[in-house]
Amino acid sequence: MTEPSHMVDGHGLHADDPNPQRKFWYTADDLVYLGYKLDALEDLFGKTTPGPDGLVGWTVSAVWKVEEEVIAPAYELITSSFIDSAAAENAVFRVQSESSAN
Repeated sequence: MTEPSHMVDGHGLHADDPNPQRKFWYTADDLVYLGYKLDALEDLFGKTTPGPDGLVGWTVSAVWKVEEEVIAPAYELITSSFIDSAAAENAVFRVQSESSAN
């Protein structure tokens, strides 16, 4: 399998950054900009690590791996299994209610 272009090319969020390594690194602010919740980042992608020029965050390839292997398949399963988002939310509610009762 060849590497996806966004791993080879990096991301385009900071096209004007003079550091060529910047495009291969996501900070928490970058991921929040992309729609992730700040308080979910470490649960999804693990602890932050030091990057180039003092950046702290995650490599593009690490984020892509989680998106490819966890997030996208889970999303596809949910959207193909429920008639709408309310039905999916009800399933999560039932599981959480049962778990908290035990």
